Amino acid sequence: MLAKLIKYEWQSTWKLLVPANLLIVVMTILACITVRLDVFDAYNEGMIFSVIAIILTYVGSMFVVMIGTGIYLIYRFYTSTYGEQGYLLHTLPVDKHYIVVAKVLVSTAWVMLSTCLIYLSVLLLFNEEGDIFTQIIDSIKGSAMWSGTEDVNAFAVIMTLIAGVVLMFARILKVTACISLGQLSNNHKLLAAFGFYFLVYIAQQIMNGIYYAILGYINKITGDWYYGKSWEYSLLSGLIYAVVFYLVTWYIMDKKLNLE
Repeated sequence: MLAKLIKYEWQSTWKLLVPANLLIVVMTILACITVRLDVFDAYNEGMIFSVIAIILTYVGSMFVVMIGTGIYLIYRFYTSTYGEQGYLLHTLPVDKHYIVVAKVLVSTAWVMLSTCLIYLSVLLLFNEEGDIFTQIIDSIKGSAMWSGTEDVNAFAVIMTLIAGVVLMFARILKVTACISLGQLSNNHKLLAAFGFYFLVYIAQQIMNGIYYAILGYINKITGDWYYGKSWEYSLLSGLIYAVVFYLVTWYIMDKKLNLE
């Protein structure tokens, strides 16, 4: 049943999100061709204007796809789970765990796809040496090094990537949990969801503040200065947040469902 739910969720989202991601590919090709032309040396006002228009369109399309994908997936979760479509969904003889997992997996896949395409697009646009693979590895190593890993080896790089994926799951589950919490309100469910999201955000910032305070105290004692979040902290906090947000989403959907 889980496979069928994932297939249905994919079929309900690909018609919009596949063209959106293809837009990234098309605009990347146009932008890469444009920036490698010596149009600014030709002093052709029409050509220069066209180049500026293409670059601005490229930047705008990246923001539109990135923000639009997030808004669409949030809208899709809300309407298909707690909106009019929710009546049909919750009549299916399927465990609520499957519903949550299917929606989160598909949403995460779309977000990861768009994020990776935009990331590669930017690297290609500013790539001058031609070795894009080396740039990707160096950027990942840079993330691991910034996060406080003194010895950046293959293990640290892999764990940094895993921690990033877990944090992405946690962010998406945070949205589903806040939307679900909003359903506890008899009126203004969406406003309540925004309020819960703000409260969760404040709580997470407090947790980060506590982490940095402890890290600063340890640094003062040991004399080692790491300013970022280690992959261990990112992975552990991501797992905790993901589990908590998942349980909140499932519990409300299974025990406190209110579609009125």
